[in-house]
Amino acid sequence: MLSELKKINFTVGTLIHKMSEISVFSRKGIEVYLDISRDKMELGARGPLSSFAKPALKKINPLLRNEKPVEVGEEKVVVSTWLPPIPSRPFERAVKNEVNTYLLGRNYPQAVSLNISECSLYCDECNILGDGSQLETELVERFIGQAQDLGAISIGFAEGDPLLRDDIFDLIRQVDQERSIVNVFTPGPHMNKDNASKLKEAGVHAVITGIKSPVPEEHDEARGLEGAFDAACSGMVNAVEAGLYVSMHVHVKPGLVETDKVREIYSLAEELGVHELTLWDTHPTWGYKDNTEIMLEPRHREKLLDLRKKANNSNEGPRVFYNGYFESEDFFGCMAGKRWLNLIHNGDVTPCTYVPITFGNIKKDSLKEIWRRMNRFKGLKGKRSCVMQDIDFREKYIDPYEVSELPINYQELK
Repeated sequence: MLSELKKINFTVGTLIHKMSEISVFSRKGIEVYLDISRDKMELGARGPLSSFAKPALKKINPLLRNEKPVEVGEEKVVVSTWLPPIPSRPFERAVKNEVNTYLLGRNYPQAVSLNISECSLYCDECNILGDGSQLETELVERFIGQAQDLGAISIGFAEGDPLLRDDIFDLIRQVDQERSIVNVFTPGPHMNKDNASKLKEAGVHAVITGIKSPVPEEHDEARGLEGAFDAACSGMVNAVEAGLYVSMHVHVKPGLVETDKVREIYSLAEELGVHELTLWDTHPTWGYKDNTEIMLEPRHREKLLDLRKKANNSNEGPRVFYNGYFESEDFFGCMAGKRWLNLIHNGDVTPCTYVPITFGNIKKDSLKEIWRRMNRFKGLKGKRSCVMQDIDFREKYIDPYEVSELPINYQELK
């Protein structure tokens, strides 16, 4: 069945004769547009006020140039499963947020994740501690509204498995999709054809499913469930066939690079017909925070950067998104507490999925105040790569605490 899937691969060259320029947004004194030609895809600005936007566009454009989009339509481009379509209101908000960040020094929680669900797997490395059923629907709905008011362009229903929540489709519909895209992270066992169709009908932008290894037995062992690999693959196929964008997600450990299994995973993504392979540096955190031997070294990251470059300049196979490139100091830097915030099972809010520090609880505090606390916290200031891979940050803020003490209250930190 998998080999019969039709896969359509797009490069910048396929845009020729379809479109040459798309208006992203236009206001008095300024227009931002996406310029597409045979050998480039980049944002531009014109008008008397265009100089204010150009520094922000300069930061975004390296991520667009010489890249392979996920999809090209007659009236839109989907660069990545992680980004809103161009043009769209959420993408317009993203550009405005970046311009304001440059001009005013103001941070916006553009990416918002919700780790509030139960799970049917027993992973050896899990980013959740607790039972998602503790958080009431009304609280989650209020959180979503407040996050969008603060500037969210992407709402991600993440770990454990959102499809286990009885209210998941109601929560998805609660998102104002004129302001934010919706992504759903699922390990796969419950991504049947019916649920895939319901997600599509609810307006979900993309489905993200994790793969631990291209070897089924190794994936099953890591997930703690026999048949987990087949379930993940079938779930991704169901999502593709339902018309959803799909990203295969990999937390990359040294062994996957050293044995070249990461390239086998890329081949698997191509076989399944998914739109994107997402590579994410492994961050030891939560219940496995002391397993620092799973962190990548520079030599591993160089190979991932090479894989990304080759894949995204090829006419074949899915595109590759690598967070080590996107969050490098050359581009956006670490997003935790600056462009990203995360809600966990008990209502605590952390800077991202991986930083186990709480800055407040939505049962008591407004999200606006929690966001202000994150922005004032000196440990997250400055432009640098992922703080959870920063030895000094870990030694100062994370290592002194036991797993049983997580999440760490920010008020205890100096």
